[in-house]
Amino acid sequence: MLAADRTLLETHLKQSAIKLREKELNLFTENFSSMATQAAVLAGFTTTCLIELDIPEDTDTRAVYFLHTSAIISICANIACVSLATITSIWGSGKALRGLDGSMDEAVDGMSKERVLIFRTFALGLFGNLCSVLGTCIILMNGMLRVVTGFTVLYTAWIIASNSWRIFKKFSLTEAIRLDDLTHYPTVGDSIVSSLRSSKLRKKTDNDVV
Repeated sequence: MLAADRTLLETHLKQSAIKLREKELNLFTENFSSMATQAAVLAGFTTTCLIELDIPEDTDTRAVYFLHTSAIISICANIACVSLATITSIWGSGKALRGLDGSMDEAVDGMSKERVLIFRTFALGLFGNLCSVLGTCIILMNGMLRVVTGFTVLYTAWIIASNSWRIFKKFSLTEAIRLDDLTHYPTVGDSIVSSLRSSKLRKKTDNDVV
């Protein structure tokens, strides 16, 4: 009776831990989906700007090179962000829900590690987008208007970079709560199976020695 109660308690504990890990999984999935949506919008905006922009014939070649290079970097980085975020969400959630025992922990930890690459591609795409806007200001505007608009773009880039780093340090996790020790908590059944395997291994070793 006590063994059955203990098994039931361990099962409930493991199920509760898995539900908590599922919340982490949903958090990563929602974050990746939101970032992929914004990256797709930026890629579309930059592509439209690159196609629809009429460049005057007497424009400095260096400004044209700067605009085209920034636009291509922005488009490629944003498309990479969309692709990586989508692939990670699909395969990560699939492994968590349909994988073997312990797959939930592997999926959540894997998605957490992939965040760095996805965030960096998004940041690169955003940087390329701002550079494209700066190149457009240089090509299409003249005189004081070029200076004011260029300074505005650079100031916007500085605000995004400095405040992003400040927000990152404010909400960074120096020590996160881990639940994989609970989801891998051995039950009574697991202990019995492990004992039987150890017993069989000892018997096989004794027979080999004899």
